Amino acid sequence: MYDTLKQTLDAEGLTVVERFVLPSRPAAYAPVPPLLATTAVGAYLALTAPEGLWQHQAAALEALGHQRNVVIPTGTASGKSLIFRSIAFHRILSNPNCRVLVFYPLKALASDQMRGWRAMARALGMPDETIGRIDGSVLVAQRDNILQKARIVVMTPDVCHAWLMSRLAMPVVKLFLSQLAIVVMDEAHTLEGVFGSNFAYLIRRLQVARHLLQKQVETPQDLQFIAATATILHPDEHLASLTGVQFDVVPETLDGSPRSERICAHVAAPPGEEMELARELHNMLLNGKGVGGFITFMDSRKGVEMLARYNTTEIENLLGSADVLPYRAGYAAEDREKIEERLQAGKLRGVVSTSALEVGIDLPHLTVGINVGVPATRKGYRQRLGRAGRASPGAFIIVAGPNAFTSYGMSFREYHDHSVEDSYLYLDNRFMQFAHARCLVDELEALGSGLTLPLKASWPEGFQEIYDWAKPGGNRPPAFDAIAQIGGDAPHYSYPLRNVGELNFRIAQGDGASAVAIGEVNELQALRECYPGATYWHLGRAYEVQAWQTSGFTGPLIRVKLGAPNRSTRPRIRTWINAGVTSVDLLEGHYLRGELGFIAECQMQVTQKVEGYDDVSAGVYRPYSELRQGNPNMRARIRNFRTSGVLLCIAESWFSNGEAKSRFVERLNAVFAREYSILPQDVGCAATNISVRSINGGGLRSDCIVVFDQVYGSLRLTERLYLHFDLLLNRLERAASVEAESGDEDFLCDVRKVRDIFDSFATASSESLLEAAGMIGKHIRVFSPESRVSYRENGKMGSEVEIIRPTVMNGKLMYQVKCFFRLSTSVSTNVSTKQWVAAEYIEPTAGDGEWDQAWWNSESEEYEDPPGSLGELANVQN
Repeated sequence: MYDTLKQTLDAEGLTVVERFVLPSRPAAYAPVPPLLATTAVGAYLALTAPEGLWQHQAAALEALGHQRNVVIPTGTASGKSLIFRSIAFHRILSNPNCRVLVFYPLKALASDQMRGWRAMARALGMPDETIGRIDGSVLVAQRDNILQKARIVVMTPDVCHAWLMSRLAMPVVKLFLSQLAIVVMDEAHTLEGVFGSNFAYLIRRLQVARHLLQKQVETPQDLQFIAATATILHPDEHLASLTGVQFDVVPETLDGSPRSERICAHVAAPPGEEMELARELHNMLLNGKGVGGFITFMDSRKGVEMLARYNTTEIENLLGSADVLPYRAGYAAEDREKIEERLQAGKLRGVVSTSALEVGIDLPHLTVGINVGVPATRKGYRQRLGRAGRASPGAFIIVAGPNAFTSYGMSFREYHDHSVEDSYLYLDNRFMQFAHARCLVDELEALGSGLTLPLKASWPEGFQEIYDWAKPGGNRPPAFDAIAQIGGDAPHYSYPLRNVGELNFRIAQGDGASAVAIGEVNELQALRECYPGATYWHLGRAYEVQAWQTSGFTGPLIRVKLGAPNRSTRPRIRTWINAGVTSVDLLEGHYLRGELGFIAECQMQVTQKVEGYDDVSAGVYRPYSELRQGNPNMRARIRNFRTSGVLLCIAESWFSNGEAKSRFVERLNAVFAREYSILPQDVGCAATNISVRSINGGGLRSDCIVVFDQVYGSLRLTERLYLHFDLLLNRLERAASVEAESGDEDFLCDVRKVRDIFDSFATASSESLLEAAGMIGKHIRVFSPESRVSYRENGKMGSEVEIIRPTVMNGKLMYQVKCFFRLSTSVSTNVSTKQWVAAEYIEPTAGDGEWDQAWWNSESEEYEDPPGSLGELANVQN
């Protein structure tokens, strides 16, 4: 296929925007470390690598042999697996009581890597049961036996969290953890964002459990960590944040693995016709001569299904006979395993995949890689590039619009040469902390150790307070009621690692006991892919979404039925933003203000509602307001969540134009996500329906845009947009300059206007900024006693409360308020009760209202003006 592609690129008919060659390189060798000679591992390596190990492998094993925690950040196909397999077998051969836990982020990767583990075990004369795999596809009834017999256990973090850690009272689990000597984290770059931040708490809980169990053994031993990744920046810092322990780094400059030549090319497709061009390339490769196969990546699960569908004629025999198959997350275990078997056996000529196949799986017969669109992250690009041409010369083709790279202010080669991004963790998400605190309470009870927070792990700041709220009888604030309800009596199973505070839906075909599960989605995905009436694609088949079920015996469920294969739908989602720029809303004082507006990083409430969908195939819009009249299941679905984001206000008439604002914020959001490798689904943006609360009140504003974090409770993904807004404007201006050359000068003009106004923000004094935000030293602008204000929490409609007094609790501004309740619907009789609520949930009532604000000394807790002439501050305009 490689030769066919080279001929295709050289022939007329394709528009090759940019093309470059990554040259081959020879291997660089180093001797096997002598310390491995004490076990059969040394002889095995001498036999299988007669010229020696690649030099980075030798350096890593030397450090691991001296009990250091090591991260190996070398490129794809550089033999990282051999490193941690060798030290794992060396340790268990040296001490039969040692256990090793190996984390792989995906079930497909774990399944694939089992072949390598078992092949090495057999070569060392060890039985297959030395290696055990436990993930979601392994029956629960089989897991205890695997855990008891295996010395090396391969797991996904998900099953460790949900199954292993929920069973700490079981003797087989206690024995395994008490003997645990090494933890391996493969593809460590995937441990970022929501998944990585959750994993950081899981690994700390694991360390606590092991530490408590080690007290019961005669010879306690330190736990050693090994991490491997091909795409991570500052790996030692990231792994230290992830695990709470320090790591040595094998320098990337020591990477001695050989490389085959690879061609990289950007092939232009007319806008909207990227899939059609990818399909043509598929046909050329399938009809051409030569061995090998191709892998095509798309970031849309629906797109993966549709592109593979065009290469499949026998849908009923899809898994057994097709030359090209789709692959993505959410498949049932048996379907996924059938695809993996054909891939690993080299029986497929092509596969179309989401990011589910971009990590680690060794498929040496793949010589050509295709990406529809520009990969969402540079990490993803490096991983996908490494899937093709691993054993022989290969090629990687980006199929995208002619301005796909210039629209982000760079060329393809610049994009390729640009370093990968920092891996992002945010451990201060309070809802995430509460979920793991609930799990930790359960684990400590199972181990009988008492409920005092163990200090063995390096817990993030603020976790102690959240942990106290999660304990039985803990006096948690009402804000945590919703997340507590999701956890129920089974927090390990109810709080998955890959989202925060959201429902997980099973997708099932049929009704009642006859329903057959075909996949799963979280609430955010469901809002975009599985809304009522949507066409949902699975394994090349079209299904129609019939209904959502959010409660009941079966748990959250989405019911589907077989649908029309030529039907296509697209959701219409409306977003509302309720943001604030008061002292309690701003994050870390991130607020810049000038005469013509401001930019702020702040807390906000986001409401997203699917109001209907476009039936693309029929060319009509179908609103739920009409559909539900004939079918009560066809109704709008709403997602409410509290998060953080960046709010930009420009008080000029041109910025109140909806079209100009929408264009600017959409481009800004796209460049921001591309620059920092944030997945597009993790951030959102809005140009309308934005309400802003300031020290002088609040209401809808037409001169604002917002880029916000899509994660429940926030991971503060947009913090970098605020901190590096100047850099992002440079990217936008560079992209707009290219477009201006072809006659589109309006966007360039808008970017330059924003640039001039933003520059004026940066010159404002810090004192005036704090004053405008309602904060001067220890003095805070707060609501006055007896003010009637609105209390809004978890997206609910605001209820009126009366301010009694403010205070500071655990570093947070709180209000004691009087809440009113109606006793009877027929008699105008109210009663009141007092409670403390977080200031972030208090906002002015609409209109003039019966409220006022005053300055308050947070130390003396008295209402008083700050020192100096501040009479004019009461009328500061935001």
